This record gives sequence, structure tokens and C-alpha cells, in this order.
Amino acid sequence: MNTNARNLVGALAVATVLGAPTMAGPLEDGDAAYREKDYAKAVELWEPLAERGDATAQYFIGTLYAEGKGVQQNDVTAFAWFQRSANKGHAVAQYNVGASYAAGVGVKKSETDAAKWFLRAANQGMPYAQLNLGLMHAAGNGVPQDNVEAFKWLTLAFSGLPAGGVRMDVARAMSDVGEKLTFEQKDEAKQRERAWRPRPEGK
Repeated sequence: MNTNARNLVGALAVATVLGAPTMAGPLEDGDAAYREKDYAKAVELWEPLAERGDATAQYFIGTLYAEGKGVQQNDVTAFAWFQRSANKGHAVAQYNVGASYAAGVGVKKSETDAAKWFLRAANQGMPYAQLNLGLMHAAGNGVPQDNVEAFKWLTLAFSGLPAGGVRMDVARAMSDVGEKLTFEQKDEAKQRERAWRPRPEGK
């Protein structure tokens, strides 16, 4: 379980989620430029917004630095932009900050800090963060080892992920953790899962 947890936590270091349907103006224009691979134009459109404190633009600029598109690739700069966005409540940026800490990319590795940021993103309903948090609880990495809490987060992740590869990985992890639970513990995990509600952070 330890090895699987480490592999999966580090496997999703940058989640690029572009094209949110509600974007307008420079954000939308930058998204169109990004999709057309005109990364310099995307930087030109997003950077002023990011500098003025727009959390989505900050996340996008962080992604460009992480990928080295339109700018020189720089994990430290990417992390700094992700953190600015994450501090404003952007769930995917919070996930990326957690993943950066988990892998030691752009920042000193810290499983405790990774878990803290995954929790913030997971509480907003970000399924990859829920998956990583579940794996960390299962392995006792950065958080106390707790199979009941692990099963809760893995179940929530399974519900939120699209069908396919990662969801199958979650199902296997749920099976591994489930085998270690008593009937009462499994019931407790299900109660926690049913009681959970997403808590969006104020923008």
C-alpha cells in the first residue's frame, strides 16, 4: 500500500484544467490562445490579470511555468503562482501546491504540507485531491494512519472521477483498504462519506 500511495500521489503533479465555461474577456481570450498553442499570447493576456490578483489567471500562469509554454520552464516560479492562487481558494491550484509538496517539485518536499493542501482542495470537492488524501491516510504519510478516513476519501474520489484508468486505481485502493476494515468501521466510513458536503472557499 505504501508504494502505491507514493506512486499515485506523485503521478499528478500538474493538473491543467483550462476552458472553464464562465470565463470572459482576457481570461477567455488567453484560453483560446492556449488552445491554439499561441502560448506567448496567453502569457500576455493572463499575466496582467494574475499580477492584479485574479486567482484563475494566477493558476493559469503557474501552469505555463510548470509546462514551459510561452515562458522558460521554472518549477519554483510555477509553485509561487500556484500558491498565490491557492491562498485565494482556487481548488485546482491548491491541489497543485499539494502535489508540488508531495513530489518536492519547486519547493522542499513535505508530506505534512502536501496533506494540508490536498485537504483544502478535497474539501471543495476536487476528486484527485480526495484520492491523494485517501492514499495518504491509508499509508500514514503526512497524516495519522486512519483506514476509516482513507475509505471515506477514496469513496468520494471514486464518485467524482470519470470512468477509466484512475477510477479503476481508486477501486483497487478501496478494495485494499476495505479488507482491513471491520463491519463497524466500514459503516462509520460510509456515514462520514454520506455526511460530507463540499465547502467552497470564498473568493
